[in-house]
Amino acid sequence: MKVLVLGWEYPPAVAGGLGAACHGLTTALADRGHEVVLCTPADGTPRHPEAYPGIVRVPLGSDVGFSPFHPGAFLDPYAVDPTPGAAHERAQASAAPAAPEPDGGPATASSASNHARSASQLYGADLSSAIQRYSREAVGALAEHDFDVIHAHDWMTFPAALRLRFARRRPVCLHVHSTVIDRGGRSAPGPVGSISAVERAGLRTADRVCAVSGYTRDLLVREYRLDPGRVSVVHNAAPAGAMSPVDRPRDPAGPTVLFVGRLTRQKGVGFLIRAAARVLESCPNARFVVMGEGEDRTRMIEMAAALRIGRRVFFAGGVSSALRDRAYREASVFVLSSVSEPFGLTPLEALRGGAAPVLTDACGVREVLPSAPVSPPWDAAGLAAQIVALLTDEEQRLRVVAKCRSELERLTWAESARSLEAALDQARSTSGRRIFG
Repeated sequence: MKVLVLGWEYPPAVAGGLGAACHGLTTALADRGHEVVLCTPADGTPRHPEAYPGIVRVPLGSDVGFSPFHPGAFLDPYAVDPTPGAAHERAQASAAPAAPEPDGGPATASSASNHARSASQLYGADLSSAIQRYSREAVGALAEHDFDVIHAHDWMTFPAALRLRFARRRPVCLHVHSTVIDRGGRSAPGPVGSISAVERAGLRTADRVCAVSGYTRDLLVREYRLDPGRVSVVHNAAPAGAMSPVDRPRDPAGPTVLFVGRLTRQKGVGFLIRAAARVLESCPNARFVVMGEGEDRTRMIEMAAALRIGRRVFFAGGVSSALRDRAYREASVFVLSSVSEPFGLTPLEALRGGAAPVLTDACGVREVLPSAPVSPPWDAAGLAAQIVALLTDEEQRLRVVAKCRSELERLTWAESARSLEAALDQARSTSGRRIFG
């Protein structure tokens, strides 16, 4: 099969899990013998990814004037639909340059907290204009390339995918990694030009839709009124790397509970801070480490102070990949506290480091880690009980890690690519009725 992949993030230019998924699925398709044309914005830097067998790269907008990869963005793919007047404030707030990673190494594609460039910097000063130009240029840039089906990642590439669908008369499979509803909690349709409007129009027009989890599939069916028969689940895979030992000596300073991610409403960090106060009543020597940046950071620090636990909760900010991986190896428990998480790669990374994951039941990753303890979102008492159980019973903690690691081993990008391959075939088989009928 000849597959055109439309993406926005791809290593080394990444700002979140979207980049990891695009890379993992695209290379796995090539490994399975498919011919892949990968179309992403030019990043305006001399650092380019190494060529991969079976993948042809087509960068769009090679001139610096178009390239979205520069500071000053007020809209990024991890944002919610902006409110009137917010654009100028966001643009000024994000104009300062980001500090380089302390270890000088490249950023990895897992969570926004550990990247040299934030999402707002990566996606440019005017993302809406960049998306329009990406869409226009795709038709001309791909005129000499042949492909059977279009695979587009998240809302930024949906307009280009639909333009190509009608210009080249090829079926489209749209891949949803996250929605504006996950990030903002808003289900009402947004105005024309909003993120939700782009998502809604694209998803209803596509020949096939892929969701990163059953959780996301159900949201698309419920909120965007999609036919469940048109939505395939393609789970993300585990990050590559060796497993760290889990039977580590006890830290005399106390066990560590770790969070890694953006400090936003979606990630439920306030829920974790309230749970921390309860955990510290039973485990006063425990430490909570919060790695990440976001608009809720100041509020979370103030919440910890108000609960009088500021001395046991450490806000590390954005850190390098090396420091993050070290934190995974040193943590006893990792918490994914999100109130709506389409998948969630960080618990898989933490498992490789040896931390036991605790999840909310509003995340997709629990579908592939059924042995992980779960708690409902906003239930601080329930989350605290799950954390205390692992901190006070090392044998139980080791059992959870062992069971989850066995589940983790079954997650591969090759297996995900098989599911994607089936979805692409279904898009091709139904496209005649949807495009030409």
